[in-house]
Amino acid sequence: MRSWVHNSVTPRLAPPMTIFVTSILAMVTIFGVDLADGSQIWSQVLYVFPLYFIALSCERFRWVVFAVLLSAVFQLLTFLWYEISALSVIANWIIALAASVMTVGLARVARSRFAEAETDAATDVLTGLCNRRGFESVAAREIIRQKRYGGVFSLVVIDLDRFKSLNDSKGHAAGDRALRLLGFVLRRNLRQTDSIARLGGDEFVIVMPNTQAADCAALCRQLSATIGNQMDAAGFAVTASIGYTTCETPPSSVAAALQEADDAMYAAKAMSSGLASQSRIAAFQIPPPPEKPPVLGIHSDAEDVLMARQKPSPGITGQVGA
Repeated sequence: MRSWVHNSVTPRLAPPMTIFVTSILAMVTIFGVDLADGSQIWSQVLYVFPLYFIALSCERFRWVVFAVLLSAVFQLLTFLWYEISALSVIANWIIALAASVMTVGLARVARSRFAEAETDAATDVLTGLCNRRGFESVAAREIIRQKRYGGVFSLVVIDLDRFKSLNDSKGHAAGDRALRLLGFVLRRNLRQTDSIARLGGDEFVIVMPNTQAADCAALCRQLSATIGNQMDAAGFAVTASIGYTTCETPPSSVAAALQEADDAMYAAKAMSSGLASQSRIAAFQIPPPPEKPPVLGIHSDAEDVLMARQKPSPGITGQVGA
């Protein structure tokens, strides 16, 4: 019972169409009861409850307008049915209409405040990106979409190198500027369909819907070069380690997918020795079927280091190629 009440009074938890239809049926019921019991019991005040639920839960304003007009018609017909004087009909109808409009207005304000609070709760104050809560919500929806419709998505984790040294040498204000700069670079260089979040500290994550591994790798290479150039231009001696995973089948959880990308990021960070000025990218890949031997391949050149790391199956020895 408590859960039902909570869902009913919280915007977007209950299906809007369900709330709308249920509230309209409630108004029809109130109208019928009013006509049945005559003027002995005036139930007009009850119309504010279905109106409140519709105004709070339904985004489409025309649904709200329809509900207000319907309640106004029902109440006018009820007053006429009572056979009271014309002046009383008009006075009572105006009062009822004013109460309905005020109720709807308060409900729409509450809906707006709830939306603002929900946005603030899922937003990182420093960068304006999503925070961990916002990321988990986006990633969970992406997994649900993949389970229902198929397809793939990629998850990218970015961590700044030598960020602590930057804080220690130039102060936390410089570190904050570097984080805001990274957020700006990510927003400017990614697609509108990608979702960016700051997990905490100097760790960021990107959800890339409908992105194959090869496309993700290309985006990560471009992103890594851009981050390095922008940080250098701003006078920040930091680079980025980037790890990614491509989910061709739905992962068991958001945490499991994030762990794979996180492991790949730490694999990239482990290659930092002697490569502090180069981009480092590591990809965590789902192991191939048992009949195909897993391969560990490492490619290195002056521009980047790309590692494709796979989990070996028991009893199978990996082959290494340069």
